[in-house]
Amino acid sequence: MRLKGERCVKRSVLSLILFFLVAFMAYPITAIATPIKKDAVEVDICIIGSDNHFVYKIPKQLHNDMPYNEMKNDIEAFLASHWQVESAHFETNQSNVAYTFFIKDLFQKKQDGQLKLSIPYRTLLGMFHDDESIQLRIMASKLTDWQVNRKEWATLGFVQPLTYFSESEYVYNGAVNELLRQRVAHFDGAIAKRQMVLTTVIYFCFIAVQIVACWILSRRLKRRIIQHPEEMHQFRKLNYMYQIIPLLIVVGQIIYLVMSGLLTAFGLFFSAGIDLLFMIGPILLTILLLPIFFVTAEKEIAKELHDNPLSADL
Repeated sequence: MRLKGERCVKRSVLSLILFFLVAFMAYPITAIATPIKKDAVEVDICIIGSDNHFVYKIPKQLHNDMPYNEMKNDIEAFLASHWQVESAHFETNQSNVAYTFFIKDLFQKKQDGQLKLSIPYRTLLGMFHDDESIQLRIMASKLTDWQVNRKEWATLGFVQPLTYFSESEYVYNGAVNELLRQRVAHFDGAIAKRQMVLTTVIYFCFIAVQIVACWILSRRLKRRIIQHPEEMHQFRKLNYMYQIIPLLIVVGQIIYLVMSGLLTAFGLFFSAGIDLLFMIGPILLTILLLPIFFVTAEKEIAKELHDNPLSADL
């Protein structure tokens, strides 16, 4: 129940983050996406820490009238022969059905920034025909370096497309049997600790920037109203206007969290719960600084105008 609660909170946080990034996501990144066949199966391996999961996107025409729930159970049975599947669900889209499986014991090693896991391709893809077209996409934090079978990705047919958010992607397009010949994919990863520390410091620096911005702007708002008390009738409008820059700082902090790689790196480096604290704690503090400074300024304005009613009548 605790894990499910944390997952719900994390999804809510991610939904809020994605809300601020809708405009950016409208950028036509499809032009640089790796092309795949229209009827190809897509399999995503998401190595993101506490909520590691596999996503199978299977075109509807490839189900051959098999009920979606039965397909989910068949895939889950394959995965359960090697991993502990914590939960599973499916979603129907316009052209395919997406099956998501959360894997509890994906990592063989996850300690001090060192990561190790093995994925038997027969377990991962054994439910498909050998000549089936497939896109296998592996997503991990930008702040991690990975090798597979102690080789470079390109030698195994993977390409690394440009990404804008927290994940690096390694994409394979081809037939299932080409992957089955490799038998097992041994992934060795390491978190770039120095880069992560520097990125984390910058992330927390948004709090200091917010403190300075809120202090200066709230003082300016107070001084303006005290010097021009006739503007008190439009105080709410002025209050919102002076908070625009602090709000932009919040948005900038959220964008930085998503694009720097920290969003997934925290999940890989810290245990469940602590990673969530590092993700949303600084953002919540940056948001809370707004009412702390501006509500205080409003109270000081009201007090000064009350103590000096002559100025208020001008």
